Amino acid sequence: MRAAALIVTDRRLLLVRQRRQDRTYWLLPGGGVKFGESFAEALRRELLEELCLEIEPGRPLALVEAISDDMVRYPKHVVHVIVQATLSDATAPVRLGEDPAVLEARYFTREDLHGLTVRPPITPFLEACCDALPRYMQYLGVVW
Repeated sequence: MRAAALIVTDRRLLLVRQRRQDRTYWLLPGGGVKFGESFAEALRRELLEELCLEIEPGRPLALVEAISDDMVRYPKHVVHVIVQATLSDATAPVRLGEDPAVLEARYFTREDLHGLTVRPPITPFLEACCDALPRYMQYLGVVW
């Protein structure tokens, strides 16, 4: 399970660039949920570790599954729960924290998202969220 924070400020979406093995890609900030930890607790911990940001988690917006297409070579199945979140201090600067896999963090407009490698590949959903958050939780399917 991965808790992912969707933070939109002035119609701009916060993403982090991460390195895994020899690949880099953009994704919503967040991370794994530890056993016995709530999604809200996981988001608070992860955003503090990754970006030195304090947040207030809101409601779940979407669920997406990332399942490897080659479980022998790369066994992976991640369930991403995307949660709306707000910054506790809207003026707090985004700066990198302790996680060495996080290379940078930036806000993107809807138009900026085109051409980015986003994981999981949910760019249309993220573009729509720059304009307005979904009214109901959505299942975005199985992607890889």
